[in-house]
Amino acid sequence: MQLPQYKRNRRQKEKYKICHEPGCGKEFWGHPIAKYCELHNDPKKRVRRRRRVTNIRDENMVFEHRFSEVTSVEFPCALKGCCKKFIVKVFPKQYVYPKYCEEHRVIYRRGLFLRKSQKSHS
Repeated sequence: MQLPQYKRNRRQKEKYKICHEPGCGKEFWGHPIAKYCELHNDPKKRVRRRRRVTNIRDENMVFEHRFSEVTSVEFPCALKGCCKKFIVKVFPKQYVYPKYCEEHRVIYRRGLFLRKSQKSHS
């Protein structure tokens, strides 16, 4: 006895989708997880998104030293209005260290602190 072969409809799994490439907007039939049309399915034909290059001195300070052993050094917080001091372990041949105290290391906390200090002075 020969069993019939199951042939599924190709359009059963496919959905009508819109290409995610910025500026394309082409509509196509594709698999539910497909994001791009036939043209942009090849990564070489998509627009490359590059990360913004940030300066290392924006978030950190460069502390040049000649210590040959691990040393603890106390620094003042670089945030305007913050008077706290924090201790950093300084390692030999390493020159990049945080410039803010533990409370203000996150950019969102720094912004919140600046907004609160502006309101109190107003």
